[in-house]
Amino acid sequence: MKFAVIGHPIQHSLSPVMHNANFSALGEDHTYEALDIPEQHFRHIKDIIAEKDLNGFNVTIPHKEHIIPYLDDIDPKARDIGAVNTVHIKDGRWIGYNTDGIGYVKGLHAVYPNLNEARILILGAGGASKGIAHALDDVVSKPISVANRTMRRFENWNLEVQQLSLDEAENTLEQFDIIINTTPAGMNGDTGQVISLENIAPKTLVSDIVYIPAKTPILLDAEQKGNPIYNGLDMFVYQGAESYQIWTGHQANIDIMKDIVLQHL
Repeated sequence: MKFAVIGHPIQHSLSPVMHNANFSALGEDHTYEALDIPEQHFRHIKDIIAEKDLNGFNVTIPHKEHIIPYLDDIDPKARDIGAVNTVHIKDGRWIGYNTDGIGYVKGLHAVYPNLNEARILILGAGGASKGIAHALDDVVSKPISVANRTMRRFENWNLEVQQLSLDEAENTLEQFDIIINTTPAGMNGDTGQVISLENIAPKTLVSDIVYIPAKTPILLDAEQKGNPIYNGLDMFVYQGAESYQIWTGHQANIDIMKDIVLQHL
């Protein structure tokens, strides 16, 4: 079977390394590659995937919402989220899923056991943010806050959250137990930081869904202030394992997947 990840840029992705290590560990003759598809070429996605003869693929920035009109069916949870990161091609039909949120929450719960009581702020309102917010909504008892640069981004949300501007988030930062950055700030050599952490409380956990670099600017800032930090490595591994199960019906070797990514980092 053949699989891939599509996105732009994609050269930083360790998905091929991770999935191919899992295939090898399980004795399976599958392949996985990265396909760089700029937004202006996305209209050719059906032809690109058909040419590669794929059985399924992952979707990353910036295509998690772009892919939806090309699907033949979509899992109800992914439909609610409005973003897809996993596509299973079965009998020629494209079926979309979202494993980002469950992948992130599985990892977060391990480092923050009292997740149910946490007051959480998510930075960014894109596809990854929606997936994480929906997964957290099944776990936490307190309202989830989401901050974004523009309020228009919330127009396609169907989950009830506290909507904040970035300025509002900065001014109320001390109220939160966990801050999760889902924006691209800090990726690919970017030194930007989406908000200032000046008002952060001493024990607040600061998280970023990025795993390359291991410490983005917001994580470095938090660490310098003495706050606990948590990057996106576990989310990356767990969402990949969930995708693999969707494609094959088998359980992934999570230990192998995490070990190989750590080796490459």
